[in-house]
Amino acid sequence: MAETRQLGEIVATLKSDGQSLIQDNIALAKAELKPAAIHAGIGGGMFGGAGYFAINAATLLYLCGSFALSLWAQYLWEWDLLLCLVAGFGAGGVILLVLAGILVLVGKSQISKVEPPRQTVLEAKQSVASLKSAFQHGKYNATSAALAEKEHKDAVHSRS
Repeated sequence: MAETRQLGEIVATLKSDGQSLIQDNIALAKAELKPAAIHAGIGGGMFGGAGYFAINAATLLYLCGSFALSLWAQYLWEWDLLLCLVAGFGAGGVILLVLAGILVLVGKSQISKVEPPRQTVLEAKQSVASLKSAFQHGKYNATSAALAEKEHKDAVHSRS
């Protein structure tokens, strides 16, 4: 009867320790992933901004090409105000592409700072190894105790 009570206490201790271990691992994962999420968010925003400026630049370059065709038609006869419009829209498109390139570089540097939760993975692996070791140790002790009890019963039975 005393052995059963000890086993119950062991199981209760394992249950509370296991819950505490899981809660600690969750807290560690949250602490480790928060900075990574911030960097990923900033990097994603920079890529979004770069995409926005690239679309605007593509639109301006398209308009520039259209005006260039108009300029070519006007050039056949004489110079006109369209040359200034083409130069202005072309320069605006190039500036937007330069801004998009800068945002891509900043976004890439932010994304490169994102790291996996190394401590959480290591802690989880150590926890699994500890639980396996404790299980094997408990299994060995239970088997040894059962064999010892059987040998004791056999010894008592053989005396009778």
